[in-house]
Amino acid sequence: SASAAYWPRTRLLALLGSSAPLGAERGGGGSARQAAMQRSELEGLTAPQLQQLIADAAAVLASRCSTADLSAALLPIPSSTHPSLFTFGSAAATGVSFAPPERDGLFGGSGGGLFGGGAASSGGIRLFGGTGGGLFGAAAATADAGSAAAAVTTLAAAPPGEGEAPGGSDEDGELVGDEEVTAVYGWTPSITLELVDSVETGEEGEEELYSQRSKLYRFRDGEWKERGLGEARLLRNRQTGRIRFLLRQEKTGKVAANHFVIEHPPYCDLRPNETSDKILVWCAQDYADGQLQVEQLALRFGTPELADAFKEAFADAKVRNSAAAAAAAPSA
Repeated sequence: SASAAYWPRTRLLALLGSSAPLGAERGGGGSARQAAMQRSELEGLTAPQLQQLIADAAAVLASRCSTADLSAALLPIPSSTHPSLFTFGSAAATGVSFAPPERDGLFGGSGGGLFGGGAASSGGIRLFGGTGGGLFGAAAATADAGSAAAAVTTLAAAPPGEGEAPGGSDEDGELVGDEEVTAVYGWTPSITLELVDSVETGEEGEEELYSQRSKLYRFRDGEWKERGLGEARLLRNRQTGRIRFLLRQEKTGKVAANHFVIEHPPYCDLRPNETSDKILVWCAQDYADGQLQVEQLALRFGTPELADAFKEAFADAKVRNSAAAAAAAPSA
């Protein structure tokens, strides 16, 4: 009957703090304890009656309670994993499931209700929304962050437009190379280095008579010290005919030995080393450091045959130098 379907609303109003007289529809006053609903009474209602009861509860709470009162009255929220009589929007729930009404109620499932699960599609605002714009909604913020990240990615991947930095592409699609910086505005270098085609070494007017890669040693402080590795050469001056011995370090080009080959003992007297027949030792007036210095030198070759070849070329250079010195000497 209508009265039987309507009496739960009266008790609901009393429970929610309604000022209406309790039991008005049942003929008489009552107390809040009498208006309290029992589970057995709820189970006795039909499905349409329960749906109407839920809709009425939502309307009453929405009109008489503030958001703070709702939060205080509804917290703590029961766990969704426990079986419940009112379970909406989940096929895996263990309670009795009823289809929610298509309206913005307190427990609306598809509308913008307080616990609505499908409000994302209808644009409703919910308190505990999971996918829409609810108070504790997380998917909306995630969607906004994803949209922002997609926008940044789109901007980063966009092709460069006008005014791009040098080194990009011109309007025709051709690669434009970076320009070399040759001057800095407002700054003047203290010195200016000029490029030269060739560097004079002092060997331009000489003829090479002998050349062999070897390692040179110099006797200093009671021991043999390595002087440098390079080409040991005998060079003849085209004007004077005099021959000198020259060795430059092959990596730096620094002069390691530079002296004339003369027949004047004890200078330029080649002798084999006591420990190896691949090493030749002699004494000379050396100008490697820019000034005359008597040095005891040793030259090491890869094989004894190379050492013998140098010894022959060295002896021939002494003979030629003697002849050139005799020709240059004034006649008596």
